[in-house]
Amino acid sequence: MIYDSHWSEIRNEVRLALARHLDEIGLPSEIVSRLSQRGRLNRASLFLILADPDDTKERRETITTLAVGLEMIHKASVIRDDVEDRDILRRGFPTEFSLLGPTGALALSDVLLADGLATVYRGEPAAMHQILNTLMSMSSGQFHDVHSGISVADPFEIAERKTGSLLALVFWVGALCSGRSREDHRRLYSVGLHLGTAFQLANDINNVTRDEGRGKDLRSDLAERRNSSIALLMSRQDETSREAPTEVAISSAVDQARSEIARRLDEAKSLASRLDVPLPVRLDLLINDEATARDFVHDQQALI
Repeated sequence: MIYDSHWSEIRNEVRLALARHLDEIGLPSEIVSRLSQRGRLNRASLFLILADPDDTKERRETITTLAVGLEMIHKASVIRDDVEDRDILRRGFPTEFSLLGPTGALALSDVLLADGLATVYRGEPAAMHQILNTLMSMSSGQFHDVHSGISVADPFEIAERKTGSLLALVFWVGALCSGRSREDHRRLYSVGLHLGTAFQLANDINNVTRDEGRGKDLRSDLAERRNSSIALLMSRQDETSREAPTEVAISSAVDQARSEIARRLDEAKSLASRLDVPLPVRLDLLINDEATARDFVHDQQALI
C-alpha cells in the first residue's frame, strides 16, 4: 500500500504498546498476540500522527496510551460485529467468534470496550462525551444494518454511522490532543467522517464484486438481506427484494457508491485545505494525494 512506508514506524509503536497493555490486563498470551499482530491499526496510527506528540517521554507515552484505548474500542466493535454476522473468517484469518465461540468472543469484546473506555478516560477525560456519542452512532448503524425491515432514507447513512463515526472520533480526539482550535475540531471530525464512510462504501462494493475473505459467498450482504449501501441503492431502483438481484441493478448501485466515495474524498480534501493549522506531512499526503487517499479507502484489511 502506498502509505505503508510512511506509517510503518508509527504502526509498530502502537503494536508494541497494545501488546503490553493487553498483557498487563491479564489476557491470555495467544489472544494478546492475535489482537496486537493482526490488522493494520490504522485508526490508532492516524490518531497518533494527528495528535503529533512532542519528543518528551511522558507526553509520548500518554498519547500512545490513548491510541491503545481507541484501538481497543475499535477491536471490541469488530469482534461484536463478527458475532452478529456469524463470520468465521476476517480477511482470511479465523475470527474470535470462530475461535472462542459467541460467549467467549462477546466476553472479550466487553473487556476490550470497558478497558478501552477507562484508558481513554484516564488519559483525556474531555473526550468521553464524544466517545459515548460515537458508540451510540456505531450501535445504531449496526442495528439498522442487520434489520432489513427498517426503512432507511439515505443509502449512505448506515455506512456513516457504522464506520464513518469511529474515524471521525479518531480525528476529533487527535485535534483535541494537539491543541487545535474548536473550528479545526469540527473540520477534522468531518474529514474523518467522510474518509470512514468512503471506507465502508468500498467494503460494501467489495462484497458484491470480489471475495472478502470472510468465509462467505460473494454477495452475502444481499443474500442475508442486509441494509448495505448497495442494497439500499438497489431498493431505490424499485428492485423487488424478493427477487434475485439483476447484474444491471448491482452494477448501477456500485457506480453510485463509487461516485459517493469520490465525492467524500473531495470533500475531505476541501475541509483539510481550510484548517487553521496544516496537517502533519504523513496525514496531509493521505488526504491530498488522490492515489494515496484511494489506496487507503480501498485497503479493506484495515477493517481487521
